[in-house]
Amino acid sequence: MFKEILFLFILLNFASIAISSDVLVYTDANFDKEIKKHDVALVEFYAPWCGHCKKLAPDYEKAATKLKNNDPPIILIKVDCTAEKATCDKFGVGGFPTLKIFRHGDVASEYDGPREAEGIVKYMRGQSGPSSKELKTVKEFEKFIDSDDVSVIGFFDDENSKLKDSFQKVADTERDRFRFAHSLAKDVLKKTGYTELRLGFANTAVNYFSNSSHLFASNSIDFR
Repeated sequence: MFKEILFLFILLNFASIAISSDVLVYTDANFDKEIKKHDVALVEFYAPWCGHCKKLAPDYEKAATKLKNNDPPIILIKVDCTAEKATCDKFGVGGFPTLKIFRHGDVASEYDGPREAEGIVKYMRGQSGPSSKELKTVKEFEKFIDSDDVSVIGFFDDENSKLKDSFQKVADTERDRFRFAHSLAKDVLKKTGYTELRLGFANTAVNYFSNSSHLFASNSIDFR
């Protein structure tokens, strides 16, 4: 009798290990609430019958296990579109699997990275951390602009500026296209003479402006 109980206990433990998962499962009932809890998350919208989804599943699971221990943690989520139709319709899911990167509850971009575990981990680690670098000194500012890449720099004299909030959202969605930085440091603002948004180009870059930067004196940002 004791052996039978012990054997059953071992089987139950193995079953528990087998079904445990580091991929979170969200539904129509909890998606909107739960997704806001994560700074960065990757969401797979899938269908159980989808062959590509089945192929992705083990790599997605491995990546989830590694990324949950990232600093900061990056959470991998899945949504079954055959059951959670409202959520999938909300985000315009038209094929499977569809993967989207979320930041603070909002869609930041489509995921167009690798589909194997190590590739997912590397790509998503590149998505973590701030999308805009804060330039706290003139030296940091000068080092940042010493680049051949197109750079977008926001200069703000108020931490609570609405334009700064808009700038940050654009940085989150466009971080793969441009380098972003911002500064509230008085010595940096004084040196540049800017308290608005500046689109900067390195001197070697080809552009259609009369000099290497362009000032946006506006309360909105549109990168379309």
